[in-house]
Amino acid sequence: MPFDRPTLDTLVERISSDIETRITGANSLLRRSVLKVFTRIWAGAIHLLYGFLEYEADQLFASSADTEDLENIADEYGITRKAAAKSTGEAGATGGNGILIPEGTELQTVDGVIYETTADVTTALGVATISLEAQEGGSDGNQDAGTTVSFISPIAGIDNDATVDSDGLIGGTDEETDYALRERVLSRKRLPPHGGADFDYVAWALEVSGVTRAWSFPLYQGVGTIALTFVRDDDLSIIPTDAQRQTVYDYIIEHEDPGSGETVGIPVTAEPGFFVPALTELSVDFEININPNTSEVQAEVQEQLEDLILRDGGPGNTLYLSRINEAISLSANENYHTLVSPSSNVSATAAQVHVLGTITFGSA
Repeated sequence: MPFDRPTLDTLVERISSDIETRITGANSLLRRSVLKVFTRIWAGAIHLLYGFLEYEADQLFASSADTEDLENIADEYGITRKAAAKSTGEAGATGGNGILIPEGTELQTVDGVIYETTADVTTALGVATISLEAQEGGSDGNQDAGTTVSFISPIAGIDNDATVDSDGLIGGTDEETDYALRERVLSRKRLPPHGGADFDYVAWALEVSGVTRAWSFPLYQGVGTIALTFVRDDDLSIIPTDAQRQTVYDYIIEHEDPGSGETVGIPVTAEPGFFVPALTELSVDFEININPNTSEVQAEVQEQLEDLILRDGGPGNTLYLSRINEAISLSANENYHTLVSPSSNVSATAAQVHVLGTITFGSA
């Protein structure tokens, strides 16, 4: 049967009752008597011990453990927290001809994010393409195309400002959160490795920094083939670049065994039939008449639809109208609504991933 932790008042009453029944003349504990004080001191100490035991019990399970103990449990399964990754990319610098921009030169954005050049480069015809890497890992290092980065220590003959190229500065990811690590540990416990089952590919992909969701497709091109697709929800674009897809491919082909630490990779027979195809966005637009049609309710509906797409969307998945209506109804201050569009379930192919498009609101 379940054990209910007694409250502090309950412990005080129990100790007081024990004293009154076991000590002659203690049947009337005065408020400021020594025995009355002792009952509260003892009850407080015991209540603290109950709290510690409750805390320790939570640390036994991945679903409730705190940061340190969650990492300890993860370590037992060979799972480590994904470290923050640094943003990389290129920028265009201008100035005189034949001027060297040395490796390790520091540049920064207006909000103070610092980057370093990763190779020596010399201007030709007054321009140079410099390769940049953020000094610190994290998503703050990601920048849109056209962002200005400035030399911290100006170089004679080089204009102080450089411009991030059309690909942007990308790939920066924050350290894995407790929530994401917890989900990976729970998935590992529920789906033990099978040496190449379809869910193994998803687990391997999620071990790569920046990968937040992944899907596998057995029999992708017939018997003996499998495809793996993934997204990076914390990047400027959730669609991985060719380089990021190659990184995941290389990792899955040759990765470490959690138990032995040896490099194992996928089964040798699976490698020729393993694919990491490119994804495209399937934008889902919504037209919704709601009551009340206020900015507060609109924001709540948008948040619920974003969560729905994260949960139910993805390659090969379907957003069902019933689930869309349910998500809208979960908005705290929504009274009722009419979903005008989409008018049918929204299915994605194996090469598409649902993303939130435009939401048009009207009054119901």
